[in-house]
Amino acid sequence: MKRIAILHMTLSRIFPFAVGIFAATELAALALALLLPCETNAQRRDPTAPNAFGLIPGPTAVGFRLLEGEDRSRVVTGGSASTARPRPVRTYLWYPARRTGQPMRFARYAALADDDVWPAEMVGSLHDKLAYSRRPLARGFGPVGYQALLQRPVLAVENAKPLAGPFPLVVIGQGFWIEPAISLAAMAEYLAGRGFVVATAPLVGTNSPVVRVDAQDLETEVRDLEFVVARSRQLSFVSRDKLAVMGLDMGGMAAVLLAMRHRDVDAFVGLPAGILFEHPSGLPRSAPGYDPLALRVPWLQIMPAAQATPPPGSKAPSLFETATYSDRYMLLTPNMNHVDITIDGLIEGHVPIATGPAYTQETATGAEAQEAFRPYVLNFLTAFLARDADSRAKGLAFLSRAPEETTPGWKMTLEHRPSAPPSITFDEFVEAVIAGRGDEAIRKLRSVAAVEPNHVLLSESTLRRLSANLLFTWGLGKEALPVIEFLIERYPSPDARALLAQAQIAASR
Repeated sequence: MKRIAILHMTLSRIFPFAVGIFAATELAALALALLLPCETNAQRRDPTAPNAFGLIPGPTAVGFRLLEGEDRSRVVTGGSASTARPRPVRTYLWYPARRTGQPMRFARYAALADDDVWPAEMVGSLHDKLAYSRRPLARGFGPVGYQALLQRPVLAVENAKPLAGPFPLVVIGQGFWIEPAISLAAMAEYLAGRGFVVATAPLVGTNSPVVRVDAQDLETEVRDLEFVVARSRQLSFVSRDKLAVMGLDMGGMAAVLLAMRHRDVDAFVGLPAGILFEHPSGLPRSAPGYDPLALRVPWLQIMPAAQATPPPGSKAPSLFETATYSDRYMLLTPNMNHVDITIDGLIEGHVPIATGPAYTQETATGAEAQEAFRPYVLNFLTAFLARDADSRAKGLAFLSRAPEETTPGWKMTLEHRPSAPPSITFDEFVEAVIAGRGDEAIRKLRSVAAVEPNHVLLSESTLRRLSANLLFTWGLGKEALPVIEFLIERYPSPDARALLAQAQIAASR
């Protein structure tokens, strides 16, 4: 106990942020965790662990909540019901908690997954026919084995009292074949025990519980995750200014679109997904808002090496090549498939069921892959979301090490490409022009032309509309002059010169 007390005092000095986050008992638990022997940084699976996922607990306990909700801005029009209903959105939330209460049984997760399918009044018999017990994990155990699995505990304690926080929020998108919100529960419990709030929603189609890989259902998942972000941020222990998005398969497509569209996203973790090169569906490249140069947050992409090469006949560069404004990391792994990354691949004792190419298990147990890449996810999120400089520095130091040092025995490579200085955005340009810094904004725009010739602000239509809007709608003739002069420089025409004359008259008044 004396050693724990000494380390408790040391932690309080080295990590003063922890005193504000953890109560004395939790800080003592963190001290104890650091005193325990550690096999490697990879947090090796504990074969004797009672929890179903074999996770080694983190410094804090893990709480879980289900937040039922409806997005009344959208309606569900399909299913067996003839009337439109508000779209149900279920937010699953894992969070750092006080050590009270008994962990849930896996049966609770399974029951929750049953109700990810809309109720019978919306979809009739589909609710019962799409039960979790019919999915490959349950079939791989058989009736007796599955009943035994249902009785095994997980780490999370339902409705446990949260620690004060606020903690960074990590929102996860689920994928095709792995639609239930519990599919990445092991990752969620792992991160929640180490200082993050993790939230997700099940992947459900636009008007049917069965998902299509198309633009409409991808946009539906994006909007569901936006709902999850807003709902989670209503809780006092959830940070409102530290947000990461993560996703697997179709959820990775949704996550990258969120990172491109929303400036409040601070980091992006891509689990294996069809985002590096063209996907047969055309997604996510055909989706609204897709723009590699709009990805301006740090990005960690985890991908089997075999899937990091362009498809036959493709000459298009990868997203990793074109997202030049992102500080990006590529972690290439041995072969693993989607199932290896989920709880289906992690839970021991069942016979893997090969139901399709994405559901073929490549690793012996699933633990090999997850134990290898989870520390990279944790340290990446710490490096870019932690509030204190010491934690951020430690996260970056981990990312700077060769994978053979951090995870011996599983061959991986890590490539880092620093971000290029970002170009001026439309919003920044307009703000500068209206503030009277038009000449400065134009200088930045000129520097963009060489590297980003298709920048929206370099198009004739954008410059013309913006000039007219400033001059005629808002009466800002003086402020519009640099923009109109740049328009004439790039696209000389009688109309543009007439616009300049009118702006000069307005500026002289």
